[in-house]
Amino acid sequence: MGTSSSKDVQGKPVVLIVGGGYAGVFVAKLLDKNGDFNVVIIDRKNYFLHNIGLLRGCAVEGWEARCTVPYTKVLKYGSIVQGEVESIAEDGKSITVHGYDKPIKCDYMVVCTGSSYAFPCKVAEADKKNVAAKYQALRKSVKEAKSVCVVGGGAVGIELSGEIAYHFPDTQVTLVHSGETLLSSTDHSAKFKQAALTSLQSFKNMKVLLGQKVKNESLDKKALQAGATTFIEGHQTLETTKGNKMEADVTFFCIGTKVNNRSFAKTLTIDAQGRLEVNEFLQVKGLERAFSIGDCASIEGKMGYFAKFQAQNVAKNIHAMEKKKKLTPYKKAEPAMILPTGPKGGCSEIKGLVLGNFLTRNIKSADLFCSVYWGELNQKVNKPQEEATEQRMKKSQLSLEAAMGMTAEEIKAIQEKGLGSEKKVEPGQSNT
Repeated sequence: MGTSSSKDVQGKPVVLIVGGGYAGVFVAKLLDKNGDFNVVIIDRKNYFLHNIGLLRGCAVEGWEARCTVPYTKVLKYGSIVQGEVESIAEDGKSITVHGYDKPIKCDYMVVCTGSSYAFPCKVAEADKKNVAAKYQALRKSVKEAKSVCVVGGGAVGIELSGEIAYHFPDTQVTLVHSGETLLSSTDHSAKFKQAALTSLQSFKNMKVLLGQKVKNESLDKKALQAGATTFIEGHQTLETTKGNKMEADVTFFCIGTKVNNRSFAKTLTIDAQGRLEVNEFLQVKGLERAFSIGDCASIEGKMGYFAKFQAQNVAKNIHAMEKKKKLTPYKKAEPAMILPTGPKGGCSEIKGLVLGNFLTRNIKSADLFCSVYWGELNQKVNKPQEEATEQRMKKSQLSLEAAMGMTAEEIKAIQEKGLGSEKKVEPGQSNT
């Protein structure tokens, strides 16, 4: 897969964007906007995953299609390659890709490998065609369940519980969280955490158990066996550390993210959480022309909300470097969260102000920003352009040949099948 538009960007500085999630797409679009750079996004998938809206796919038929957006129109001048990045060089000036034995060099690099969160919050399928079957099978299990247990009261656990409770009112949903309040992060106020609890408790079929853990040893073993899928099917009687018992036909584990750092953990400097260390300009520690933003960088919390601000700063600094101008330090964005609990409810905290069901529904809950992100990728939800035009494919060959130092035959092969993208990845994980 490779796409591009008609403007010739041969001879322009090459910017490699490693990872095509929120951060990668945002910074790529900004650098690509005027054709000043030869921008190349490399991602192991052939589609953009809007995982912010994906949890509704557990309950609503076909919803996952609204969260898998074709990359075909995202860039005006640059290119997109489906490939598995195996390693980033210590000097930040090249990468190696699975299935291709030559290093791919660049003038600038932006590492946006993101984080992994297990299915159903994220999905690891490299081909968009394989996504629907996974959600169809999960929906069948949830629909047939008389009771569901969700372990973990962070944003994902809250949202998943709300979606199931709303769409299946006859199903008993129990959320178990080890903290004394939901959303244990210190980034959010006590008022907001209480609003999240109140929103969930508005469902008659919802029970929230705080300050306790599920303690079943057999369940722990099954969770380890399930690995990154983090949900278990089959009826079980569960018990918490406070002695509360519950029935569950499906059990979900929503207990945290993992940084996608396989491509740089051995070559670049990482922090205690496995994230790339960056300076005040969002440059990778010790490197001048390599930047990192999003979940894989040692800056703000793991939220797509922050990615756009970070992308703007990096794009500005890369432009400044080309013009030999002073770089601009990144100013951290103020924490915010919009937390839906189904299509008609939820709560939000924006600039210290806590908002309830009505405003949250109008901001996010009804559509989960699906239409917004289809627009970001220059697509229409009901009329997706799945394949690149012949003209774009031909122009992409030229820009990729210049950017990656490959022959026309190699570029054509990449456009048709991706760079060794057949490499197997564990569910919910990424090799980038």
